[in-house]
Amino acid sequence: MTDFIPEDAMYAVAEMKQVSRNTFKLETSSATSAGPNRQVTVNLPENAILDMKSFRFFFRATCVGSTENAAVVRAKLPGHASSMLQRVSVFINGQQVQQGSAEYHTIAQALRLTGSNIDHDNSIGRLCSHAWIDDDDAADDDEQIVVQDWCGFLNESSTRYLNTGLIGSIQVVLTFSGNDALVPLEVGNNVGDNLTADGKIAAARMTYSVSDMYFSIASVSLDPMYNEMLRERLQAGGLQVNYKEYYFYELGNITGGAGSVRAALSAQSIDALHGAWRDSNHTSVGIKGHALPNATGVSAYVSNQLRFRAYNNGVSKLPGAMRYNWSVNNVRYGQFQESLVDAACNAGYAADKVGVNDGHLITSRGSFEDGKYVNSLLLAMPCKKGVAVKAGYDARGLNSALVWEVLNATNPGAVAATGETGILPAFFLASTTATLIIAIGRDLLVTF
Repeated sequence: MTDFIPEDAMYAVAEMKQVSRNTFKLETSSATSAGPNRQVTVNLPENAILDMKSFRFFFRATCVGSTENAAVVRAKLPGHASSMLQRVSVFINGQQVQQGSAEYHTIAQALRLTGSNIDHDNSIGRLCSHAWIDDDDAADDDEQIVVQDWCGFLNESSTRYLNTGLIGSIQVVLTFSGNDALVPLEVGNNVGDNLTADGKIAAARMTYSVSDMYFSIASVSLDPMYNEMLRERLQAGGLQVNYKEYYFYELGNITGGAGSVRAALSAQSIDALHGAWRDSNHTSVGIKGHALPNATGVSAYVSNQLRFRAYNNGVSKLPGAMRYNWSVNNVRYGQFQESLVDAACNAGYAADKVGVNDGHLITSRGSFEDGKYVNSLLLAMPCKKGVAVKAGYDARGLNSALVWEVLNATNPGAVAATGETGILPAFFLASTTATLIIAIGRDLLVTF
């Protein structure tokens, strides 16, 4: 007698009764318009079963360029709508469950480079979320775009359908990026071209405004037995929801070819670490975008704010001189000094993309080194259950020492033509799994 029957050979069916769903438009509970560094707040429906994968933020971004003498500079949107968000915070009954890092756009870009793929970027991303920076110098960008790929509690949790009748009101607070998120384009040139002297003056005056803002989310209705089962679970000890939480660390003022970012973190599951370098001008307004070398099948440009670089020796098809190491509590990962090629392989491995049908948004060694460099370390054991299973490095009860060390990097120094300063802040983000514990009476406890 066999011990296994394939699913395709089973003669069994099932049924969910009394299922219905609908989508609701949510207005902001704050201002109806916004701009750089302004906040927007929305409250999600209460006493409903919400499909968190359907949560979307729609807004019209109107960019405003500038003119200096004969130089006309158009203001362009960065790649992906999430690049316009500086901070995303989530509160439940006034208790903060998503900490709201001040570098949400950086976190989203670092995760997207390895977690997304070309098919998604070239279809859903380009259609809805302005995934590509374009070279149209006829006018400033003015576009209705959508944020629908969220990092953290809103889209990366073990429970897709969240019953707000059990937890209470959910409030989402968004903070828009500053003008430094925009990409200048001088008329007659391409996005990656250097700006003229007058063009730099005009580009520093770029700004944008936001209007026509609204949110949407789908709500579902299930058989009353579902609610009864949940309440039985509550009485038996409570419900738990796992979700992703991210921590961002940065070390500035690196002027040589070596540096290390150090942090201390106590968490129940540290799943992965991701690090990169960029020039300190990423906070300046009006720095030109960068043309990615051999960016096959993806956007040819990246905004200056989100240009992550390896600062290798420029021999992009060879390992080069740059080396790096991760260490957690003085244990090295891996047990040798790794090169650019090791980091390239780890970009897919840390995202659990090791199959022939997997892929990400890094399509060449040149673009990886000079604009899409993400140095990743996997600490968790991936499984089909995803975030529903905590399988990362357990650092509860102690501040684990996390270190990302880079050696033999090549600092190009200050370059007046491009606006580079030669000061290279390095950063890394820690990907963790947090748990929301729901008890009777909407009593909540978050364990990080």
